[in-house]
Amino acid sequence: IPKGIMIHSTATPGIMAKMWFERWNKSFEKKEIQRQVCVHAFVDDLEIWQYLPWDHRGWHAGGSANNTHIGIEICEPSGFSYSGSKMIGYDIKSNERYFNEALKNAISLCVYLCKIYNLTEKDIIGHYEGYQRGIASNHGDPKNWFPKHGKSMDTFRADVKKLLSEGAKPAESEKKKYYRVQIGAYSVKANAEAQLAKAKKAGFTEAYIKYY
Repeated sequence: IPKGIMIHSTATPGIMAKMWFERWNKSFEKKEIQRQVCVHAFVDDLEIWQYLPWDHRGWHAGGSANNTHIGIEICEPSGFSYSGSKMIGYDIKSNERYFNEALKNAISLCVYLCKIYNLTEKDIIGHYEGYQRGIASNHGDPKNWFPKHGKSMDTFRADVKKLLSEGAKPAESEKKKYYRVQIGAYSVKANAEAQLAKAKKAGFTEAYIKYY
């Protein structure tokens, strides 16, 4: 049973949530992947894609948080590059809409997960906070990105807390899509339908199963 949620940002500009499925599969088939990585979900400004069952061990933290935390990656927009951990050429104004919508989707997903696993906003941390606690590798995300838009993990947690305290459904104010992406041995119809029922109960009214 998950004990917390860890928020990441991809540090891969322009690669959106639905693109990682094909990207990872092709890389695996061609043996291009040189390290073990697997997160539970990717979110962008339009969509939420689940890549692992929530209660399966991920490989996202680089530490013991892999055993305890659900890993969520927030996809970054295109139009800039990285030098080390520094964003080069990132235009705050032009990316404001994207950032706000992607953040809303990440917050909505966290509200959903808090409800089904009896978690609170206090159980949500960024990758950099996991490092500070000694349960994750030395990464700075999403602290390298959030402050550019006046946000932080503290404001993120506050937004989750607000929705939880209001009893709001994640998707009641605007339409959201929730994707259940089946992978390998986890492609079991009964499991997919159970996840779909939970998603709809949490407020993702346009939820559906997408098989590959």
